Amino acid sequence: MTTPQTARPDDADAAPDGHLSRRMFLGLGAAAAVPLTAEGRVRPVEGAPSTSGTLTAQPAGGERLRGVSATLLCDALTRLGHDRARFTLAHDIRATVATEGTMIGPAVTTQYAPGRGGSADDIRRFVFDPVDAAPAGSVWVIESGTTERVSMLGELIVVACRQRGLAGIVTDSGCRDIEAIGRLDLPLFSTGTVLYGPGAAIHPVAANVPVTCGGAVIRPGDLVAADVDGALVVPVEAIDEVARLVEELQGKEDATRAALARGASLRDAYQF
Repeated sequence: MTTPQTARPDDADAAPDGHLSRRMFLGLGAAAAVPLTAEGRVRPVEGAPSTSGTLTAQPAGGERLRGVSATLLCDALTRLGHDRARFTLAHDIRATVATEGTMIGPAVTTQYAPGRGGSADDIRRFVFDPVDAAPAGSVWVIESGTTERVSMLGELIVVACRQRGLAGIVTDSGCRDIEAIGRLDLPLFSTGTVLYGPGAAIHPVAANVPVTCGGAVIRPGDLVAADVDGALVVPVEAIDEVARLVEELQGKEDATRAALARGASLRDAYQF
């Protein structure tokens, strides 16, 4: 296990161009926490082109969807007329560590883009700060900005997420340190494992802005849900309507299940 170290841009571990070396990046995993505001809201990330303002810990109606399967949420959104091509994430974003139940929570986001490798300041502002300031129960969503699978995070960052009480992490690229992460009991959804980080191919450019992850646009505060069947986003303005329909669909499923248990035929028991 790498021993965390406090690193600065002028450390000997910094690359000649001022960007982060792998060793320095790992050391920054011990960066100091950024506290929440007194109201328990997300403190906007300084310098980020964010239009989202502050985020509450849970959107109205979000608690009603806790524990609901991703498939049932998908059915509800579809019945309400939402385009599944827009609210479901790509099929290759899967549970990377053993996961039970459904991870669900409001999104906090980090956005990467192609280009130079990230500086220490970029990493602090757009990767560490949104995690440190995230309300408990949030889901951290990372847009990688690349089609290549690279590791967007490892054990130390997941330790920080768990300490902050995040509900889980979703990225459209890879991750590493999976054996260690698997012991942390925090849901992680990615495209798979990979040994190496992004290097100079991409760099973080913003936090708590709308991102595109797995083909779906996810805004700060939208509900992100994922389980072993897949991942999706519930737009914040649709949460109450989805919650009402989910209750109806759950009632029909329960009635069908009970009828089948009594020996009814599938034709007679199934409620559409």
